[in-house]
Amino acid sequence: MIDAAKPFLVLELGNGKRFLLAVTLLSLTLGFGVLSLNAGAANAKGVELPPESLRTPPLAKENSVSTYVPSETCEGQGLAVNLIYGEKARYEEGAPVVVVIPGGEGADGLSFNTHMAQVGLIEVRFAFPGGGSAKFGSKGTFDNRGALSIEALRDVLLFAGGKKPDYKGRFISDLTKQSGAPRPLSDNIGILGWDNGGNQALVALAKFPEDLGFITWLAFYESPIGSMFHPSNLGSQQDLMINKHYREGSASSGNLVVDYRKLRWLPQGFRRPNRLTGTKRGTPGLKGVLFFDENENGQWEESKEFAFNSSLDVALTKQFFPPQVAAACERLDVFKGAWPANVGTVSESEEFFANRDGSLYVSQVAAKYPKLMVGIFASSVDHNQQQIDHPHITFLYNSFLTNKVKWLRLNPDPVYVAAIAAMNLANFVNNRPNTSIDTTTDQGALLAHLEPEGIVPDYVYMQAFAAEMSDRFKLKKFRELLKAPLVNYSNGAQDAPKPE
Repeated sequence: MIDAAKPFLVLELGNGKRFLLAVTLLSLTLGFGVLSLNAGAANAKGVELPPESLRTPPLAKENSVSTYVPSETCEGQGLAVNLIYGEKARYEEGAPVVVVIPGGEGADGLSFNTHMAQVGLIEVRFAFPGGGSAKFGSKGTFDNRGALSIEALRDVLLFAGGKKPDYKGRFISDLTKQSGAPRPLSDNIGILGWDNGGNQALVALAKFPEDLGFITWLAFYESPIGSMFHPSNLGSQQDLMINKHYREGSASSGNLVVDYRKLRWLPQGFRRPNRLTGTKRGTPGLKGVLFFDENENGQWEESKEFAFNSSLDVALTKQFFPPQVAAACERLDVFKGAWPANVGTVSESEEFFANRDGSLYVSQVAAKYPKLMVGIFASSVDHNQQQIDHPHITFLYNSFLTNKVKWLRLNPDPVYVAAIAAMNLANFVNNRPNTSIDTTTDQGALLAHLEPEGIVPDYVYMQAFAAEMSDRFKLKKFRELLKAPLVNYSNGAQDAPKPE
């Protein structure tokens, strides 16, 4: 199991530069959150990474072909889908296929590129109902990634797996043959859940196992799996401070603990205008702030007191706080007996997150997909979550480990990252698959299992995961410790010549 108590500290300066420090002992509370320092940290990583340290592998030419996939979730010709492919398939017989689910809360994933074609895969991108552009998009109403979005994702996955034709009756193999793309391998299909996209991946897999049993692997990019993590309610990049009432390390046990005794409701306040996709610019958002009243003066002081983030319903009339938070409001009578009309009740919150919280379905996915491979990427500086114990990572990893998914890994094998980036594999972490990561004896140990920040673009790590899991599945090499990639692949791209 991952047990992350107090692994490290990230210092961000005003110029955008970041420093990493190993931490263990001293805890100081500052205006922007909790600062933990190790008084004798001789091994602290306080070295700034220069801009030129980022190694971006050269890109070969990428091609694309677009189509629509019929779906009852949208009007017109169907869901807008785009296939991105390269000149060279990963294997002689064809290319694995990966469906990329974009992060955030929006409906459009067509412009999001993870460059999976660079490692010989066919990348499938799409727009949820209501997403895309006027020229190419999915008609219909966006339901904030609710039940309709999940059903739409199922239809895209069916198309990617060769189980459903497009609006012209063409299967994916027909479309790739017409366009000159590599042959798609219908027996090697993966999903990449980027950020919040991981929640949609889990919900879809759990709800449609009879349809989606062909999925072979699932990769997560720092996914906030769970209603407490999306929207972030422990502290994100957009918050001025972290939620210091969270018991650090508790998420790794699967029982995330928060002390709610100072929880208060400010009915006339506004949390953050325009914070979510769907709100109209220039409007103040929904009224009411749920916050920790540290000085008990009844007022929310944003620079000193953490306030919870909420999700919004499709009509933008009601806030939905995580069920755990809503239950605390009910238990402590935060609303003084009169539950606000614009706040979801406990039962309403549970219903809302039932279609949006992937953590509710990990056990089902592990049971219904006995051959599924799972990869979880996490770097030393998360792109959004700011708690120093990386609770969303430890929670998700341990959830899959406890439920005994077939193959589980925290961060890709360094031989794959090194091969793609043309770098020494010693730059990257090497975590053994299906293994408990125990940091109880060394509170800073989690950092040793997280990828370094600022060495390669994050999509390179996801390319490595996709390539590794595709190769392992193809060759049935699940337990082997690798000294080199299982498949020797090159996209043929060359570095641009350096100026003399």
